[in-house]
Amino acid sequence: MGISNWITTFGRARSLDLSNALERGYESALLIQSIEMEYYNDRPVRTELELRIPRAMQAQVLRRFRTALQICRDSQLNLEGHRHELAGQEMRQLQLIESVMRRYDNQSQPLPRISRSPDVLPRSLLTVVDQVRQQLDPDAEQNVVQGFRRRRDSTLVSLRILLLLILVPVLVQQVSRNYIISPLVDRFAPQVSFLNYPKPKLERRAIEELRRYRGELEFESLVNKQQLIAEAELEQQLTRRAQELKRESERGSNEAIKNVAADLFALLGFFFVCIFGQRDLQVLRGFLDELIYGLSDSAKAFAIILFTDIFVGFHSPEGWTVLLDGVTHHLGLPADENFIMLFIATFPVILATILKYWIFRYLNRVSPSSVATLRNMNGGG
Repeated sequence: MGISNWITTFGRARSLDLSNALERGYESALLIQSIEMEYYNDRPVRTELELRIPRAMQAQVLRRFRTALQICRDSQLNLEGHRHELAGQEMRQLQLIESVMRRYDNQSQPLPRISRSPDVLPRSLLTVVDQVRQQLDPDAEQNVVQGFRRRRDSTLVSLRILLLLILVPVLVQQVSRNYIISPLVDRFAPQVSFLNYPKPKLERRAIEELRRYRGELEFESLVNKQQLIAEAELEQQLTRRAQELKRESERGSNEAIKNVAADLFALLGFFFVCIFGQRDLQVLRGFLDELIYGLSDSAKAFAIILFTDIFVGFHSPEGWTVLLDGVTHHLGLPADENFIMLFIATFPVILATILKYWIFRYLNRVSPSSVATLRNMNGGG
């Protein structure tokens, strides 16, 4: 039983290593393509050319290129004997790595060529021939099973780290708030002026409640056709109500301090999960990439339009206003209308710019048909 568990654990570790190698190589291939597009007019990188940028920046670009090229080479070597285990988006990622390496691993020439020579046969025909060869391979069944096991392990690791990223901050926040922060705040709040000082928002709310209470007393006297309350009795009732509002304001202030401290503990727990689960996060990123890029063109376009309409569309300011009001109430801060308007006027624009840049830089290369479908669904815009 122990040997079986050890073998299973070793197999999962090997699967994670393959997933990490594929993900790192794929990211490096995308980086090389971005360098080609940005600095070399979508042509192979040539180290002897002088770019119209400062020398220090050019040296930094070349260092990034050499590092990415070495990572692609190492990934290709690690994945060379496991090609038959890949399928779907993983196979497309490997093909991208191989296409990049073919431009720079020509041993007959020290420098890559500017022009790319055309293939002797169409790539689609070569792909069909390769698929037939794989299906006739005697080890095809074993390769499919190994690929399924590796993808299953990657999925389990992705779901586990995703649950940890969600559950650990929530549990840390609740436990720290109920068993650590609340007793300390309740114990030292009456003694520390910073803790028991009511926040401006809570203080203004208490003043409005006191004014409303006085108006209710006067309205009740007029409606019941009773004599107005004497000044001394009115002052006594207002004083009693003011003391109640003061205690409520102090409790609200303490609750806001507890929320802030608990959120800091939750953020610390989230950072610890990210630090100790870096390899699992790489697997999760590959899993999300495969999930997103594996969708059909119509599904990708639908998801992008839905996201943009919710967060950066013409009706998104109402949603951002409700969200910011909830955050300020949770933290005990005043809901400044000028800040909310400034946030709504800037953040959705920045978010839309980042999304358009992602579509132009990555999605347009990985799935150009999705970009065409998105334009058609948006009315050609």
